Amino acid sequence: MIPALVAVALWALSGAPQTSAAPGTTDLAAARAAYAAGNYEDALNRLAATPVDTMVGEVDEYRALCLLALGRSAEAERSLEDLVTRQPLFKMSDTDVSPRLITMYRDTRKRLLPNTARDLYTKAKTDFEQQQYAASSAEFKDLLAILDDEDLADSTSTLADLRLLAEGFAKLADAGATAAANAAGPPPAPAAQPAPPTTPPEPTADPSAKIYTDDDTTVTPPVTISAPYPTWRPPSAAFNHEYHGLLRLVIDASGHVESAAMIVPVNIAYDPLLLAAAKDWTFKPAQLAGQNVKFQKQISVSLTPH
Repeated sequence: MIPALVAVALWALSGAPQTSAAPGTTDLAAARAAYAAGNYEDALNRLAATPVDTMVGEVDEYRALCLLALGRSAEAERSLEDLVTRQPLFKMSDTDVSPRLITMYRDTRKRLLPNTARDLYTKAKTDFEQQQYAASSAEFKDLLAILDDEDLADSTSTLADLRLLAEGFAKLADAGATAAANAAGPPPAPAAQPAPPTTPPEPTADPSAKIYTDDDTTVTPPVTISAPYPTWRPPSAAFNHEYHGLLRLVIDASGHVESAAMIVPVNIAYDPLLLAAAKDWTFKPAQLAGQNVKFQKQISVSLTPH
């Protein structure tokens, strides 16, 4: 048997990749070189020094490869569990990784992805309820990608309700993100020097054509005549809790609802029913100096458990 020190020296003289690196320069590339040279402990040390946010999937993949090569299967499995938790959509290459690791990784994904999907739904829904629409939209899209993953094929029936909710919330989050971007508006244009007037000022616009709001203190707001809310029937016990939202109406000069929109959604199943019902609501029109005018009204909506 060749002594260990002699073996190391022979390996270095053979032209194999050198893996020594100055402090602060260790990275994933050095760990890969150490792994390729069969120096698995050194590769693990270099992986431990690699920043967590640097190619996290590849770091966990190589850590598992090294641990398997060292016969530490339980630790390799824990590394794969960390990978699924932190980057559930990461896929290993069949051509670059051993079949044993591919099988272990897919088994780990099949076991963990259902709970990962549910956790991501909870986070995305929380962001949605906090009006973080852009983040929520991205999270719901990631969730739908996870639900489409082949490693979840055996769990399709148990996650069907989650898919339905995710698809609905993804559309609402997209709409919320678009509305928020539109509300922010484009950046202000550079101020221009005013040109001298060349034409007489336009006559005052017809007050009946303007849409007034609560900010117009000279306008008497509309008064509700008939506004029946649709009945709330939770589709399952999981939905039987309190919801809150905000409805925006434009009420025309005749007291009918010209348009209705959800500013803050109440519930994915209830919102379409509420918007349809609101179109038939009637009001005593808003008035300005005795003349009926259009008015934009916001109404808070709450659903309480039965």
